[in-house]
Amino acid sequence: MDRWLINVLIETSYLKEGDWTYDTAKEAVAIKIKNGYITDILPMDQWQEDQTAQIIDGKHHLLLPGLVEKHCHLDKSKLGTNWRPVTPAASLVERFESEIPQLDALPVSIEERAQALIDAERPHGTVFFRSHIDIEPMTELRYFDAISHLLKQQSFGSEIVLFPQHGLLRSQAIPLIEAAIATGKAALIGGVDPYTLDKDYKTALNTTFTLAKENHLGIDIHLHDRQEAGRATIKEMIRLTKKYNMLGQVSISHAFGLNDFEGAERKSVFQDLADLDIHVISSIPLSPNTIPPLKELQSYGVNVHIGCDNVYDSWSSLGDGSLQEKLVRYLEIFGVKSQEHLTASLGLVTDGHVPLDQNGLQKWPNVGDEANFICTTATSSAEFVARKGTVTRSFYRGETIWNEPE
Repeated sequence: MDRWLINVLIETSYLKEGDWTYDTAKEAVAIKIKNGYITDILPMDQWQEDQTAQIIDGKHHLLLPGLVEKHCHLDKSKLGTNWRPVTPAASLVERFESEIPQLDALPVSIEERAQALIDAERPHGTVFFRSHIDIEPMTELRYFDAISHLLKQQSFGSEIVLFPQHGLLRSQAIPLIEAAIATGKAALIGGVDPYTLDKDYKTALNTTFTLAKENHLGIDIHLHDRQEAGRATIKEMIRLTKKYNMLGQVSISHAFGLNDFEGAERKSVFQDLADLDIHVISSIPLSPNTIPPLKELQSYGVNVHIGCDNVYDSWSSLGDGSLQEKLVRYLEIFGVKSQEHLTASLGLVTDGHVPLDQNGLQKWPNVGDEANFICTTATSSAEFVARKGTVTRSFYRGETIWNEPE
């Protein structure tokens, strides 16, 4: 059935006092949704009740793009279990080798724990999840099968990253990755620090790119390595993105090594990331000199995104599943204050969708867009991100996927 979302506000321009922008102009509209897409946008005073469609009253709340979780691990969360702080580990390898036995010993199933993480994120406006799922000999396809089955039952959007966390070559995970690819349930292939884990980053990355290209999948590599290891890996990913013509299909999560480029090489690498549409995804770490220079990257045109990453798992006791909280961290670290820049920052958690551009021209919503949005009591995009505005309703492809409890 067609549906109309009526009595919602959309931002149409900036309001100014001289050169200072203090708010946005809004218009009350009705939005028609058919087969998951916006098919019409009418001013409320022009809308006439449609007896053949479902009518949803937006209660004069602001309409914003739905939030996109670009980095989570639905197979790792311990939510739903009794509190325990992170157990000590002497190294990265010790951490991930102890993680699987710890997770397997929990009294709550992987599906229940994943659902608990989903339920923690949705009240903050998340309508789409990108989840990395461990694929290596300790789990084989157990976690992949469980999470892919769970996601198939959900009404929100999702995509799975095949994640050889123990090293693609080091753990001999290639046959398992190929088996998971054959199910047709994955969207991307991932990896972790191939320079330090696999000891042969060129072979590991080339294998990953070859598998992705041959099977029409994207790539999302987790790169914590610094100095030469980080720089070499990033440059090799740039080279392979060019070689395999995978523009717009490659992401680097964490990307701490971007801090370590200097001078002309820094400018060249950052421009290559922009020109090849290689995305950078950050969980906004607070450790000194760790977070990539996200504002500088954006100045080159690099697509930057924010994800929650760890939420109470074997790696961190922290995290509440709020992309809004992560975005506020970004605002504080990079000193984002103006109405225009606050509005633009919303794009970091919406896959780039923002209601207004820097000049105040309306960019969203548009007829033909997927009907993925949220309603909020915030009065503007800027207030929503700065004050972590209350989400009252979420939609994915026109279907209500979350409602504020009454």
